[in-house]
Amino acid sequence: MKKWLLGAIFAGIAAIGAACSNPSSMQGHDMSNMKMNKEDVSAETSKPQLPFATNTEVLSGKDIHLTAKEALLPINDQVKLPVYTYNGSVPGAQIRVKQGDTVKIVVKNELPEPTTIHWHGYPVPNSQDGVPGVTMDAIQPGETFTYEFTATVPGTYWYHSHQKSAEQVDKGLYGTLIVEPKNEEKVDRDYTLVLDEWMSNPNAENENNMNMNGNMDMSGMDHSNMNNGNHSDHQQMDMGSMGHNMNMYDLFTINGKSGAAIEPLNVKKGEKVRLRLINAGYMSHKLHLHGHEFQIVATDGQPLKDPQPIKDELLNIAPGERYDIEFIANHPGEWLLECHGNMKGTDGMKVKIQYEGQANNTDKTNAKENLPVVDMTTYGKYETGPFTLDQPYDVEYTMDLGTAMGKNGMIFTINGKTYPDTAPINVKTGDFVKVKIVNSSPMDVHPMHLHGHFFQVLSKNGNPVKGAPLMKDSLNVNPGEEYVVAFKADNPGNWMFHCHDLHHASAGMATEVNYTDYKSDYTPDPNDTTNKGE
Repeated sequence: MKKWLLGAIFAGIAAIGAACSNPSSMQGHDMSNMKMNKEDVSAETSKPQLPFATNTEVLSGKDIHLTAKEALLPINDQVKLPVYTYNGSVPGAQIRVKQGDTVKIVVKNELPEPTTIHWHGYPVPNSQDGVPGVTMDAIQPGETFTYEFTATVPGTYWYHSHQKSAEQVDKGLYGTLIVEPKNEEKVDRDYTLVLDEWMSNPNAENENNMNMNGNMDMSGMDHSNMNNGNHSDHQQMDMGSMGHNMNMYDLFTINGKSGAAIEPLNVKKGEKVRLRLINAGYMSHKLHLHGHEFQIVATDGQPLKDPQPIKDELLNIAPGERYDIEFIANHPGEWLLECHGNMKGTDGMKVKIQYEGQANNTDKTNAKENLPVVDMTTYGKYETGPFTLDQPYDVEYTMDLGTAMGKNGMIFTINGKTYPDTAPINVKTGDFVKVKIVNSSPMDVHPMHLHGHFFQVLSKNGNPVKGAPLMKDSLNVNPGEEYVVAFKADNPGNWMFHCHDLHHASAGMATEVNYTDYKSDYTPDPNDTTNKGE
């Protein structure tokens, strides 16, 4: 039934980036209708049918309306890009609800193509997971669909298209979901910051990568970091199919803006400030908070036990990941939260932190400063989590992540197979499941994301986790790394487990967690070719 989904769960065969500082590659990613060069801006912005994207609205309550539609996004004072939006902005409207709320989200599709919404990281009922051809039919242009679920688990999450998602998410079709806990420790300021990358001149990619004879031209790619062996700092190159390099992505954004266009974060002396950091892009980004100690209080929405204060360390955020950090505004002045790296767009991913009523001194920054990266496997207070390495498990599965050349370019495999031919993880409700994830790819980074569940990270490269119990739904796996994770099969359904470099997933790196004691009420229409599930 799913043979026609080959490459499907996400569209476009491609491979992209590993780090703020690194080039990488992608194939079959047609950006021509979404990213444009500066010469095209005036012509594109003259089209009256495209409203300008505006600042993100916050939606709360139990009945929420989202409209997927086209708009123009002013990245900065020079570049406006045609994008896909929810309610006219990138990121789309923030959904903010209370733990225990039952929410209904009515989605209207005003795009020229089908779409869906996946609630990334949230344990919704399987029927609400938003994967066309697996859990629902795609929402056709002009149609509406109502998602309904109970907000049981507090934390920071996001939502995005799961239909041709390698293209639609890249066009800006994502937003944030915040579930406030019943007994939340209050903070004085609560900011959500969404990271992404854009291409201002997509038409240059073919000129840059192909020479007159049709041979690949590697001269435009930065190879300086390919062989330094420091995978933990993500300084290797993700070449994929060698058809595209991430140097084309020259605009890095926070909340859809770049550089001076990013709104400052205002604080007052003595306030407790929370920053919710979400990576909606395809590159990992290393962020540096200047001038303050901070604590990492949650990852992927899940709280961390007794997080210790840290300062002048980089927080590496991979595609799909979320980190909540908190700091006390005890150092008046003007400071930055900035990305470190050496790609062209890096300098645009920084936001000012301004103290109200205080003289602002200019923060002297160095985005290439050599700082350590926080090791999440040793962070926080150690204690036994819900799972251990040596307990008995009902299901054990090894996930060997690899690459190979297919008929149409590079493919990305799990145990030598591409989806839908990858072997699923078959479970029953209540099973304890252990998965070993091994990245055998020579250069490609794979941020692996599990739908519908949280897993505990038990070990890295054979070494048990020594920090606080690390519960996640997205895990970045560098070349040569091996992780062991575990989860309980407590949410019946058919769930995707895939790389969140969505171009890797579209080229095969996906499998499913299938409950053998679950029968879905959904039957895909074999005649509906729009159910791409991507």
